[in-house]
Amino acid sequence: CALPIYIARAEAADVVTRDHVLRAKQRSRSIEQQLADDYIERRKDYELTVEEGSVVGRVNGLAVMGQDSGIMLPVMAEVTPSHSHEEGRVIATGQLKEMAMEAVDNVSAIIKKFSDEDISEKDIHIQFVQTGQSGVEGDSASITVATAVISALENVPVAQDLAMTGSLSVRGDVLPVGGVTHKIEAAAKAGMKRVIIPKANEQDVMIEDEYDEMVEIIPVSHISEVLDVALDDDVIEKDSLVDRLKSITGKALEREVGKGPGSPSPQ
Repeated sequence: CALPIYIARAEAADVVTRDHVLRAKQRSRSIEQQLADDYIERRKDYELTVEEGSVVGRVNGLAVMGQDSGIMLPVMAEVTPSHSHEEGRVIATGQLKEMAMEAVDNVSAIIKKFSDEDISEKDIHIQFVQTGQSGVEGDSASITVATAVISALENVPVAQDLAMTGSLSVRGDVLPVGGVTHKIEAAAKAGMKRVIIPKANEQDVMIEDEYDEMVEIIPVSHISEVLDVALDDDVIEKDSLVDRLKSITGKALEREVGKGPGSPSPQ
């Protein structure tokens, strides 16, 4: 957007500052965006927000409606034995089914790599709670879905004062997403105390001052870090799937980062 540049020029500033960007953000509200904001405001009257404690299989995700309206996107997961003689199914709501299936495929590959668990033999039910599905796009709920599925699979609760956004690779890397500033502000408005974002988006954050003290931003680069923050350590059994994912994937990541030319590949 060129508006921050125009504001800076009008003030004869040599460079565009954070203040210029924030003021431009306040001014540039299209009709579409105002409608999105109105929808989000009306939605608060019946929203089932959970801000404290811990719940199995429920994760507070974040999304963007329109161009820059952040919205809470709670995700709930339930894992059951497959009712089919063939492979299990991913059962997700509405237009988000493709995104949910991709996230589950990725987390399934990660689980198979670091444990003997095979979730392809289970039915995975995923519900995107109370959201206007037509307004949510992209794969930024991938780590949300993955965390909800792992929580449900292992019956380990997820902290509810936490929200998250991030894409997930098949290797477990947390990849950058769009609209991270608006998502953080939405989390703060909803009463969240902490927000997980991709480390690659850390420099993109320009939240307004009123939200700065309200929420802790936690940048992560791997699913092991997400699980370390989100899941309740008190109920994680030693050598369980979650315990192995948190420790082995973290070690694998450290080996990858520290690997130089000629270093052996991790086994």
